[in-house]
Amino acid sequence: MKSLKEIVIFLLIGIILILLDNISQDEKNKIQVDDQLLTQLSQSFELQFGRLPTDEELTNLLITWYEDEIIYQEALDRGFDNDDEIIRRRLIQKYSDFIKTKSFDYIPTNEELRNFYSKNINLYKEPVKISFTHKFFKTKNDLKQDIFFSGNEYIMANKIKIDKDFGEGFFKLITDQQDNKIQSIYGWHEIENLIIYPEYIKNFEEVQNEVFNDFMFSYNSNLYEENILEISKKYELIFK
Repeated sequence: MKSLKEIVIFLLIGIILILLDNISQDEKNKIQVDDQLLTQLSQSFELQFGRLPTDEELTNLLITWYEDEIIYQEALDRGFDNDDEIIRRRLIQKYSDFIKTKSFDYIPTNEELRNFYSKNINLYKEPVKISFTHKFFKTKNDLKQDIFFSGNEYIMANKIKIDKDFGEGFFKLITDQQDNKIQSIYGWHEIENLIIYPEYIKNFEEVQNEVFNDFMFSYNSNLYEENILEISKKYELIFK
């Protein structure tokens, strides 16, 4: 036996559809109401109030939605959306999102991922890194060691980190070390216990998740461009 809610909703939908049918037989003026809409209205209410709507509340939600929908459709019929930049931007965003989501369900094969890895091998290079300790002096001939604000020991540090702490080019000065004391933008540093870890390419198994993310980003971007190109064939650009 149907619940009271189901009966109320069924009757309300029937009344609305009859009213709509009486207003116009034109197919474009028929507003569709289905289970998905009712579920959306119910879920929106639950998110806002923390509970499902009562029969009366759901009925009121549907009536409000119906009134909004016919106003919206009438506004479109009268061209109120024309030359409205806010509506234009919103529609562009919605359709762009629609295009992008078309690729979400795609699962690349292992072969595709390995081919992508091989073609983009430079993305998976581990740069040169260094470990060292140093003593800091304000001037080259100082005998008294001073305190260096960033610390006196670096372990597996890359060029970005070293140049940030000591000044641009300091990483190269260390790796090309000609003297035991090297000048930074702050003073002089006596480098000790230097270890240089050469650049190497990480193997596929080591970066498989990273390769997958990079592949999907590239795939989505290419698919988006292909869709835009296909859509553009329907339109002609005319300069007046």
